[in-house]
Amino acid sequence: VDSGHLCLSGYNEVVMLRRIPEHHKENALKIFNCYQKSDGVLEFDALYGLPHADGEKPPWPKHDMIEECRKMNYYPSVFILKPGQWVHINKGRLHAFRKMSTSQLPENDCHSKIRSDLIAKENLSADVTCVSVAWDWMYRGITCKGIKEEL
Repeated sequence: VDSGHLCLSGYNEVVMLRRIPEHHKENALKIFNCYQKSDGVLEFDALYGLPHADGEKPPWPKHDMIEECRKMNYYPSVFILKPGQWVHINKGRLHAFRKMSTSQLPENDCHSKIRSDLIAKENLSADVTCVSVAWDWMYRGITCKGIKEEL
């Protein structure tokens, strides 16, 4: 499905890759350390698990992980969604959202510079409650070939 995400207040930090085939998704998740196992059991299934399920989430991407995705031509987008902005997430695009706070991030976090620049530019001194709306829809195509490719 395609998704829309509208930020009403606060800020969302986003990482998103281009639409890639299944085997590249699995490779990207390995780059992002999403295949952590405990006693041989997958702790968090970022590809097929429920997006908001309980459980240990992988760490947020670091600069070197984003660079590795660039080298693989996954065209990573790293940005902050501000109040009033929305993003369309095409079907098949791996993505992650994180509510932004005003705390300082480690230098190797992929949002470290973007966050500190935004905090300075917007003169933020305290966290802003992040409220957003997300919705999904499915485009099925209009021709037999298009429908087959989309489903």
